Amino acid sequence: MAKRRKNDGHREPDDRCFVQVVRQPSIGVELSTGRAWVGVDQQVGHGSADALFALTDEQYAAALAGEGLGSFPGDCWWGRHDDLRLFHPGGASWRPERWVPVRARMLPARFEGELWWHLDALGAPADDRRAVTARAMAAGAVTTGPNGTTGPVFRLTGEGAYPRPAALIGGLGPGSDRARARAVLGEPVERSAEGGDVHAVEGYPVRLGYDDDGLAVIALESPASRPLPPKGPVRTLLAALGEPEGGAAFGELARLAGGAHRRWAASSGISRRLLAFDTGPEVQVEDGRVLSVRVPSPASLPGLPDLLPTGTREDVHRLLGAPSASYGGSDLHRYGDRDLLVRYGSEFDSARPGAVPGAVTAVLRGVSVSHDLYRWRSGEFTLFLDVLGRPGSDPLVERVRALPGVRLALRRGLVAEVVVGERGGHRSERLAAFVDGMPAAPAREDVPFGRVDRRGERDDLREFAQGWVHVHCADGRTVSTVTVSQEPPPVR
Repeated sequence: MAKRRKNDGHREPDDRCFVQVVRQPSIGVELSTGRAWVGVDQQVGHGSADALFALTDEQYAAALAGEGLGSFPGDCWWGRHDDLRLFHPGGASWRPERWVPVRARMLPARFEGELWWHLDALGAPADDRRAVTARAMAAGAVTTGPNGTTGPVFRLTGEGAYPRPAALIGGLGPGSDRARARAVLGEPVERSAEGGDVHAVEGYPVRLGYDDDGLAVIALESPASRPLPPKGPVRTLLAALGEPEGGAAFGELARLAGGAHRRWAASSGISRRLLAFDTGPEVQVEDGRVLSVRVPSPASLPGLPDLLPTGTREDVHRLLGAPSASYGGSDLHRYGDRDLLVRYGSEFDSARPGAVPGAVTAVLRGVSVSHDLYRWRSGEFTLFLDVLGRPGSDPLVERVRALPGVRLALRRGLVAEVVVGERGGHRSERLAAFVDGMPAAPAREDVPFGRVDRRGERDDLREFAQGWVHVHCADGRTVSTVTVSQEPPPVR
């Protein structure tokens, strides 16, 4: 649970919200004005980050259609369009204060555009970030189908039109014809009763309505929800998604994967964790919930002999049903708000129907995951940071409470700090487990977190995304206790 941060003093509060639509180059829209922007790399100290420059609607549509921006980004870099700069990185802010990144998709996207935000919001709770972002992007220009039975309907022209109609689907805009739609979205899967065409986009029906002038309406619909597979390993992977780490569903997953694992942090500023099991599976968690499960090689794991058939792609289809979408050697199976991606064979034979299943990834719909999350440091410190602010009944808190030699301090029923190293037993065990590779009787310099944010004669204090790590050395040299807390203690 992230701690509250105070204004760093370098900037005035900024109410603007920058939503990313394309990752590379970074392109998006600022919600309060509806103005499109592009990111242009700038040097910041010893690193680099994007400054954001305003685009015209025509430039935005061209960029989403893959036509590029010509010399415009280079001119921005040379300082020729400083009047169009919306944000410049510097000080403690390398990103705008309110920044909403686009997620990485499970399959390569057929097109770029704002429609992906609206597709990901289908079925999401009204207060979910995806739904909030999608509503703000539409700026009220959305209706529903007859009797509210379908998803959002976007008109591209006239009163109540979507604010950036050419940005919904890159390469399609008001007046586009059916031939252009087929070139962008592929062949339609059906013709609607109203005379429009229905295209499948990652398994979602996208209805295009035409008038005499061409494309006029884009409507979305949620596909029928498919139940989870019958009891078995695949169901165990999917059932753990969205559930508490340490809960019953996670316990079933951990037993399936062999139990033993290391808990990795990507950096001090990132709260997402990678749980790397000794047998190969990787689980990503954040805010105490399971986001994804990846099994790199199902056939080689002794703990997962029945995860998928060891036969062919057709065998997997018989077990899981037809995929919602496919791309080359990858099939996407969708079960409500849970997705399962199955990759087949090597890069040379993966597109063949007879290919053998390779990697399997289960992920919550709408969540962005990386298969190469950086492994910075591992150990129990990740657990202690993650329980801060959580109630005493939380499964992860119960797990920490059960560790010998750990003291939990709660305030108003929520975890405020975790202390290890106090006298009374298990001191060396807990200090050695705090960060993997740290000795059981560590010296001050053995704590491998790098730069100290605040240093005293006997104390080192480091800031993390969720809280603070306070290393106390009674003699100024040898670690006596380590306290993980929401608020920074005084340094002596």
